[in-house]
Amino acid sequence: MNDEKENVIEKLNKSLVDLVSKVFGDSGKNFIEKTQEKVKDFSSQSIRKFMDFTDSVLAKLNLSENQQVIKAKDTIEDLLKQAGILKDQYEEDDF
Repeated sequence: MNDEKENVIEKLNKSLVDLVSKVFGDSGKNFIEKTQEKVKDFSSQSIRKFMDFTDSVLAKLNLSENQQVIKAKDTIEDLLKQAGILKDQYEEDDF
């Protein structure tokens, strides 16, 4: 079911880009694609901040070594990474 939902969202995004392209031409298409990328970047940054906040709360509540909590947190991070919403920490750091 999750894949179906993702496919519908993907189709909706493609249809939106196609509509904008037909109405406004290449400049409209470029604008909507850049806007989609900015929204995705903003979402990734927001989620990273939330995950950082979660890390600090876990540390303050002495739960950062609780295996069940760590496993649940790791599962969420893995799913966010698979969805392309969250990037690995090493990908975000400047070298």
